[in-house]
Amino acid sequence: MKSMICSKVLLLLTCIFAHGQTGIAQDSWGSYARSVPAKGYEGKKFKLEADVKALPDDDSASARLWARVDKATGSAFFNNMGNRPIRETGWKTYTIEGKIDPAATTIHFGALTELNGKFYYDNFKLWVETATGKWETIYNADFEKDLLGWNDGIGMGTSGINKLYKKALQTDAITKSKVLLVEGVAIPNYGSSKKTGKYADVNGIKLYYEIYGQGPPLVVLHGNGGSIANASGHYPELIKKYKVIGIDSRGQGRSGDTDKPLTYDQMASDVNELLNQLKIDSAFIWGQSDGAILCLVMAMDYPKKVKRVVAFAPNTVPDSSAVFGWAVTAVNRTIKNSTDKKEVKLYEMMRDYPNISYPKLGMITAPCLIMGGDRDVIRPEHLVKMFQSIPNSQLCILPGATHGGAWEQQERFLSIMNDFFLKPFKMPTTEDWFKE
Repeated sequence: MKSMICSKVLLLLTCIFAHGQTGIAQDSWGSYARSVPAKGYEGKKFKLEADVKALPDDDSASARLWARVDKATGSAFFNNMGNRPIRETGWKTYTIEGKIDPAATTIHFGALTELNGKFYYDNFKLWVETATGKWETIYNADFEKDLLGWNDGIGMGTSGINKLYKKALQTDAITKSKVLLVEGVAIPNYGSSKKTGKYADVNGIKLYYEIYGQGPPLVVLHGNGGSIANASGHYPELIKKYKVIGIDSRGQGRSGDTDKPLTYDQMASDVNELLNQLKIDSAFIWGQSDGAILCLVMAMDYPKKVKRVVAFAPNTVPDSSAVFGWAVTAVNRTIKNSTDKKEVKLYEMMRDYPNISYPKLGMITAPCLIMGGDRDVIRPEHLVKMFQSIPNSQLCILPGATHGGAWEQQERFLSIMNDFFLKPFKMPTTEDWFKE
């Protein structure tokens, strides 16, 4: 399957920051938070309000409010204004409304900042509706005295703790009152970097890419509906070893598109042409989901450009022989119900492609590492069949991992990938043990 599903999950995890992994875009956002007990307010409506203004330095930089209601195990409510990023330079009041679960134990809330800039917050208020139309203030912070009770993070381990952000009380020039200032000045901005990002004229479109680091070239290809930013948590380590070339695939991220249907063959051609323009004769390639399919197409159609391939959760056909039936159903449902033309176009590609035969895989000469999670959207037997079809191949199924295993087990994944790329390629066989 591809990674429209994956990219949505990753985006959700990045925004929700409720996943066990701490590496996903951890350096690009941070949170400053407060918690109050939910006891006595179970089952009631609540409203979080604060005054916010933002002076963003990056195009995608923003401020947000967020609120989460926790139960003894798990969360019952979450909102981080994912579709309402704050970039207004003047003071404005913003609100999040929700309901406190009958089994709730704690209400967490606070300030969330993304990328670089100065972000100002004041007059945090948390109300609970104690009777119809009657609201009681259970928390109020105007920051006139101190930041007592506020802490880095989101109340879930290290998630949201980002020491690259500085917090301080400051007197606002307009309101003359003290406010909370959260400032980011050196936050990595992978995927939307004014300094590093470039466009190449490729096959009739503008293809967006970013290059970081020195060493052997490594092309990073994201999943369906994603962008360069999806691998933000991986880049700091990868840059230490490789010349990392992140690419936004056609019709995704910041790259352009045409009116024609999307295909993996076309997107692989885009990657090949970019490498030609960059005068890179061959490269390692890591692809996730849709990007993993592109890895294999590159290895088949442009073999001279490919040194080695790490393909995490690819598929060679779009039906239930390769992906689980529930995923096929979800793709068809989205195509039927979505009003977003771009989303439909991406899902139609997942519905119709790829269509790669196992004998065609057998033509690949570059060493390939086929990876996936043991709880992936891709059937494990399909990953095994791909591994068996590629002459120079290795197989790795991460235990206890989903379609996002490269993020869920980032340290393990990077170790395996680095070994595959940088150490001599081997295909040992147990059969040799039994030869006379």
